[in-house]
Amino acid sequence: MYKKINVAILLISICLVFIFIFFYIERTNSKRKENALRYYNQIMPIIILADILDADLEYSDNYGNKGILKGGEENLTRRVSDDIMDYITKQSDNMYEYRIIESERVLKYIDNFNNNMKNIRISRSDVKDGSIDQKTISEGEGLGEFHECKDLSALIDYMCSKTDDGEYFIEALDIIGVNGSDIPGRIVYIRDDGTEKVLYEKDTLNLSMLFKDAGS
Repeated sequence: MYKKINVAILLISICLVFIFIFFYIERTNSKRKENALRYYNQIMPIIILADILDADLEYSDNYGNKGILKGGEENLTRRVSDDIMDYITKQSDNMYEYRIIESERVLKYIDNFNNNMKNIRISRSDVKDGSIDQKTISEGEGLGEFHECKDLSALIDYMCSKTDDGEYFIEALDIIGVNGSDIPGRIVYIRDDGTEKVLYEKDTLNLSMLFKDAGS
C-alpha cells in the first residue's frame, strides 16, 4: 500500500512540475510578446519617417550583427513589422535596433519640412476673404509652436513627441485638413515677400507632402 502511495505522490509531483513548466512557458511567451509590442510602438515613428524620407535604415543587435535596409527599395515599415513578428513567434532570437542613416537628400527634405511648417497656411475654402482664418499646420493640428528641426535627430524627436491626446506628432500629420480634421481646405504657401502661392483651392495634405519643396 505504501508503494502505491509513493507512486501516486510521484505522479502528482510530475503533473505539478509539468503544470509549472507550462505556466512558466506561457508567462515567458506573454512577457516576450508584451516587450516586443512595446518596442514596436516606440520605434514605429522612426520607421515610418524612414519610409517617408526614402532613407536607408541600419539595423543591429547585441551580438554585433548589422546590415542596411535600402530606403525606396522595400517597404521598411512592413519589413520591421515582420522582424518583430518573427521575434514574437520565436523564428528569431533577437530584436534589432534601427537607425536612420543621414544623407544630403535627407537633410534637404528636412529643410523643405521646416519651410513648409513655417510658411504653409490652411483655411476653410467656403468663406469670403474678409473672414478667412489662416492657420499654420502646427496651429491647426494642435502641436504647439513649431521650432525648426536643425538636423535628423531633432526631426526624430519632433515626430516622436506626443499631443495632449497621446498621439505621436507623426500620426497627427498623416492627414492635414482644416483645424486638425480631414476636411479639405484652401492651402497656400506664404513666400518671403509676403505673397501667397496657392497650392490647393480645396484639398488636404499628407505627411509626405511636407517634405517636398512647396515654395518653389
